[in-house]
Amino acid sequence: MTTRVEGAVRPTQRRAAPMDPDDRRDALIEVFVRLAHREGRKPTTSEIAQEAGVAEGTIFRVFPTKEVLEKEAVQAAFCPAPVRRRISAIDPEGSLRDRLVDFARIMQLRFTEVFGLMGALGLTQPPNRGPHDACYEAGRHLRGHADDEEHEAAHQPLLEAIHGLLVHDEDHLLVPGTDVIHRIRLLTFSGSHPGIADGRVLTPEEIVDTVLYGVVRRDDCSRTDRRDRLAQRDPEPRP
Repeated sequence: MTTRVEGAVRPTQRRAAPMDPDDRRDALIEVFVRLAHREGRKPTTSEIAQEAGVAEGTIFRVFPTKEVLEKEAVQAAFCPAPVRRRISAIDPEGSLRDRLVDFARIMQLRFTEVFGLMGALGLTQPPNRGPHDACYEAGRHLRGHADDEEHEAAHQPLLEAIHGLLVHDEDHLLVPGTDVIHRIRLLTFSGSHPGIADGRVLTPEEIVDTVLYGVVRRDDCSRTDRRDRLAQRDPEPRP
């Protein structure tokens, strides 16, 4: 559909279909986060309305202020429940490397989204998050289920899902599975941040292979190990 204005023809903005207030809030939250990522800054209510295909006044019929919308959007973006759901869906029959690459890929996407949103909104640290029990059960963020105070157990269901990736592989590891996961998370965090990685962001495969196999050739490792064992048996240098 088009509208003629002073001889010019311009498209008429398509309005979104009517929604239940709760669905409308969820849709506006999604739009806020999407615009913040895309524009690299806080979106205006006018931009949010245009992107959502609603009148600007519709925003204030479901959110009392823009600040409340922003707070709800931040809580939704940082909710760990969707991450846990994706990790729990990793194929348990895959190889150890494949499972860890899938895990690193999920975490890299998560970190990239977090870095972008924090930069766009000027956040210096993630928001305080409550236990999210209802969110974990639903597998997605539920508004009103994030407290203002941090809880020690907030990440426990997420950590359990992560550590479950290696529950049957302990016998094949030189360090506890929790240490392997810890190292992958650290390398994924640093290797996914363009500023820390000097613009050379690591791939999930590079991250996992570095942790599992290192960066030294295996035959070189074997020769080094043999020399070390010989030195321990015969510490005096041979003439």
